[in-house]
Amino acid sequence: MTHHPWILGAVLIGLLLPGCSDKASSAGQSAATVINPGEALEKLSAGNKRFLAGGMHTHSWQEEKIVKTSRFGQTPSVGILGCADSRVPLELVFDQGVGDLFVVRLAGFVESAEATGTFEYGYAALGMHSLVVLGHTLCGAVNATLEGKDLPGSIPSIAAAIAPGVEAQIEESKSGLNDRILRAAEEANVRYQKKRLLERSELLRTAEAEGKLTVLCAIYDVSTGEVRFLD
Repeated sequence: MTHHPWILGAVLIGLLLPGCSDKASSAGQSAATVINPGEALEKLSAGNKRFLAGGMHTHSWQEEKIVKTSRFGQTPSVGILGCADSRVPLELVFDQGVGDLFVVRLAGFVESAEATGTFEYGYAALGMHSLVVLGHTLCGAVNATLEGKDLPGSIPSIAAAIAPGVEAQIEESKSGLNDRILRAAEEANVRYQKKRLLERSELLRTAEAEGKLTVLCAIYDVSTGEVRFLD
């Protein structure tokens, strides 16, 4: 596998700077929020349960995390490709705080070269070992794609990035769009954006194949606040 020069440079910087050393990484994280490799689904699910129950932990150590991450740098364990929808506040949803999540948010949670490059940087330079593609219910971008209506400005580019993954639901909705079709399309889009991300990135694809990166798919229910992991 060939690494791009900027990735190798970032890795070298990470090895040389105190903020990215193993010692600094442990110093820069609260014990309450450390997510080790293989624990992302468990820890994120537990955080979502605290969010639902109103027993969130983040507020109690947030000031400490701000001070530590500003001094030692960031070492986020988990990346999230999520939607720009204001009803899906990612850190709150998983009861995570400053320095914990490496987040890209775009309408329709669509993959792009810039989004994938961001996660490549997170993996190669910051120690990100897990990645969640997080869709949500009542997604306006998915709904608009299914409806196939004319959209203004640059918005059609979002629908174009979704459509290939929801072709079956587009065809089915021609006889009438309903909640069942929309739910199926939202899940299909999550899986499709994961597929696009890994197809674009040899770096992340190889990391997943070697067991160094876990890529998960999930849906957030905007009506209940619950995160449901797929497969």
